[in-house]
Amino acid sequence: MDKVNTRDKLKQAALALFVDRGFAATSIGSIESAAGLAPRAGAFYRHFRSKEALLEELARDRITETPEEFDFEGIRAFNDTRAELIALARQFERASERQQPYVRLIEEVRLTASGRVFEDDANQAMLNALMGWVGSKPAATGRSKAQLAALTVSVFGGWLFYLIKRNQGVDLPAIARDTMLEEWAALWGSVLDGET
Repeated sequence: MDKVNTRDKLKQAALALFVDRGFAATSIGSIESAAGLAPRAGAFYRHFRSKEALLEELARDRITETPEEFDFEGIRAFNDTRAELIALARQFERASERQQPYVRLIEEVRLTASGRVFEDDANQAMLNALMGWVGSKPAATGRSKAQLAALTVSVFGGWLFYLIKRNQGVDLPAIARDTMLEEWAALWGSVLDGET
């Protein structure tokens, strides 16, 4: 059986407590207790400088999608815009599914100053990576940075809207997932390839 180190025990305990009780209602002592450690004995601070720092690490590990996770270099190797779009869409779908249990926590963290900064940084990193990918397509030729950003948001906005509504439990009976994915990728693939 694998031994779980103290840092990982604290992370696992904190995540469960944050989801169950909320971030603000979870004390460092309760995290230590849930991890099987003596509360307020200092074990937490040997591994994390603050509860917010622990939350940011959990967000990077479990909640926020990252450019590294999306493997843009591997996606570019398809050398087919439609196939690349489908691969990116599936990455967003996996990230969305992974984030679903943490929706309440994500909303709570957005209310904190450090949470907003972290989210802004994560969103900017993902937008930059997506802009880099969109910028490699014929339709991006000659566009300013602002125009490229607008094009990038337009390309991915429809798919992300679909995922958000689906995760909210909104009934979209007229739009089957595979139909949405295929139509979205075909449309934006032809736009990005300069065919329309």
